[in-house]
Amino acid sequence: MEQKGYISEFMAGGRIVSHGKISDLTNGFSLPGNVPFSIYVKPKFVVSDIDAFLNVKCYQDENASEAPIVLNDWSPLAIVEIAPNSDILAQNDIYWGSGSNV
Repeated sequence: MEQKGYISEFMAGGRIVSHGKISDLTNGFSLPGNVPFSIYVKPKFVVSDIDAFLNVKCYQDENASEAPIVLNDWSPLAIVEIAPNSDILAQNDIYWGSGSNV
């Protein structure tokens, strides 16, 4: 995708400038070039839980490991990869958002 305009580092800090929906985690998920992203997990049904756990690899991690993800809110984690997970999308919709042009 061609970059559409200049976004200063100040404006990009904490801002989502590109996003999408994750529809398949059979093979995991990552953005091209290991661009860091955040996720928003929206339960499909009424739940009493406030969080879920996903195996993710963050920007400074060597390997993926389990991390808590607050439901119904953008995660503060700088994720570069979500490990394969065939179960979570049956109960939740997951959206990604990045501060970089993707």
